[in-house]
Amino acid sequence: MEKQNRPKRRGLKITLIVLAVVLALVLAAVVYGAVMFSRVRQNMVPTVERPDQQPVVDLATPEVDPFTEALRTDIDYYESGEIVEVPIYERAKIDKYTYNVAVVVQQGSLNAETRQTDMIFLVSYHQLEQRLSIVAFPRDMLLPTHEYGWKRLGAIYSSGGIGMVINALNDSFDLAIQDYVCTGTEELAILADAVDGVPAILTEGEAAMINEQTGSTNLTKGTEMLSGKQAICYLSDRTVDNRGDLGRAQRQLALIQQTYWHLTDNFDRDTLFPLFTKIFDCIRTNLDWDTISGLGYEVAVANELTVNIIRMPYDDSYSEISYEGTYAILPAIEKNKILIRQALFGKE
Repeated sequence: MEKQNRPKRRGLKITLIVLAVVLALVLAAVVYGAVMFSRVRQNMVPTVERPDQQPVVDLATPEVDPFTEALRTDIDYYESGEIVEVPIYERAKIDKYTYNVAVVVQQGSLNAETRQTDMIFLVSYHQLEQRLSIVAFPRDMLLPTHEYGWKRLGAIYSSGGIGMVINALNDSFDLAIQDYVCTGTEELAILADAVDGVPAILTEGEAAMINEQTGSTNLTKGTEMLSGKQAICYLSDRTVDNRGDLGRAQRQLALIQQTYWHLTDNFDRDTLFPLFTKIFDCIRTNLDWDTISGLGYEVAVANELTVNIIRMPYDDSYSEISYEGTYAILPAIEKNKILIRQALFGKE
């Protein structure tokens, strides 16, 4: 009897050791995930109630300079000065099935002290309709703010951070954005290289521009796979098509759409998993883990996901003007508000 019990005890011991190892690995993975995710939520912008004494945003058309045809549209004008981190003001959710997230890609590293951006987006997902909408906002678009009056959207980010950007978009277009994701062009280039490049359909002028600015020699007209450095050059340039900031925003949307198709056609969830671990090092957000994992899962398993790309302001709903001596885009606020609310929520 004693001899028969020993193998059982040895088997039980081995089983306990295996279970202990598995539990240790699971615990390590949970701790690692928690540590990594805590990093993306560093220095979160707070969400607060709007102050009672805050003045109402004046949506009246700003006073503009006499426009001159010689005003250049191929140069970025940046503002500098004191940076004030403005909180996000609470707004009631418009549609319980729609999630809206503001995305800003700032120049250089996410940790850079100077804060400039040429890429500002709204990502909206409608759960019931399985519709993903990506909206690009030109950084030269003028919007009113509580703190500084009318300012270009890029300057709003430089002055008051993502909080002021979200408040300006909400107040101008009657949206209810409460969440954000921020990254930098350096981090975006790392992610592009992590998937061995991203596809873009280049014009002859775009291919020549990227070759010249990056020291490449191989890009030609047509579909090309761009490295991270080449992709950032393509996304940031406003000179190549004589359309300035509007052309740049349209180019950004085109690359996002091409990249989405490329990833869904050539990668599965297992091969994309290593990319997710890199993302933790490349973003800052106020989204919680449950929201990120839940939305990510829904988008991944959606049977018939529809992807819409939208450039604001809409065609025939803006003026190109001179404001404070430099080029700016003045949107027709009411018209764009109606159009974007119809696109995202199916209501005005």
